[in-house]
Amino acid sequence: MELRQLQIFCAAAQTLNFTKAGLKLGYAQSNITGQIHQLEDELQVKLFERMGRGIQLTNDGKSFLANAKIILELCERAKGEFLPQVVRGILNIGAAETVCVYRLPQILTEYRKLYPLVEIRVQTESCEHFFELIKASSIDIALVLTDTIKSPEMAVQILHDEKMTVVASPLHALAQKEKIRPHDFADECLIITLPGCGYRPLILSMLKENNVKPGALMELSSIGAIRQCTICGLGAAILPKIAVKDDIERGKLIELDWDGPAFDIKTQLIYHREKWLTPAMRAFIELASQDPILA
Repeated sequence: MELRQLQIFCAAAQTLNFTKAGLKLGYAQSNITGQIHQLEDELQVKLFERMGRGIQLTNDGKSFLANAKIILELCERAKGEFLPQVVRGILNIGAAETVCVYRLPQILTEYRKLYPLVEIRVQTESCEHFFELIKASSIDIALVLTDTIKSPEMAVQILHDEKMTVVASPLHALAQKEKIRPHDFADECLIITLPGCGYRPLILSMLKENNVKPGALMELSSIGAIRQCTICGLGAAILPKIAVKDDIERGKLIELDWDGPAFDIKTQLIYHREKWLTPAMRAFIELASQDPILA
């Protein structure tokens, strides 16, 4: 018994006409008749009986039709498991905290609409650890917030140029200055991320190049904690604008007029160059690259 025979039988059962079944499938009427006879011989039953110029299903034919439909549906479902347009599987994403909170949810919302069969797993981690996690295949893709990535093993796509901003509480001493320059941190507490953060080295390098040693450093692992401590007036901070945009609009923080060197920070998508891109990975990369939120 062949799938082609089942397809021919179902078409004949639908049209109740061998000639019409042949036209529907692109076979000659003689081919349809021959395949039906072969099927009947194999099953040892009569599937159709002639009624004048037409045909009708026998009781055995009606019974076999129900099973034939199930078999063909299962075959289509099995093929669908491997069709490129059917995106399924597991997608492991690593994301810097700021990206995870302020950019990734919008991308995932659209991704879930388009590819509901994909199981998504997201973990936050310091940017420097993502490279090892990708090499170990612990994650498939990472969204990092850092300067230019110079790793020959990684494929890199720049998704967005991030603006960095200097912020402080409206009651902080720096809030009274017209311009903020690197040396203004000499007597102030600078609230900063822990080692491993993608843009921390750029901030420390800027201070070193200007021979500035802050009055104190307060190191925190969470962007949320840095925001709250800055709001409370414990110090000033240099953060991605997207992370403090709402606080600035609500007057909880003031964006200071920075008159220092620019910070070249970007949201970037990375994955291993030698890794085979699953349909789920490829779909995410394409969506993230064209997402208007990141434009």
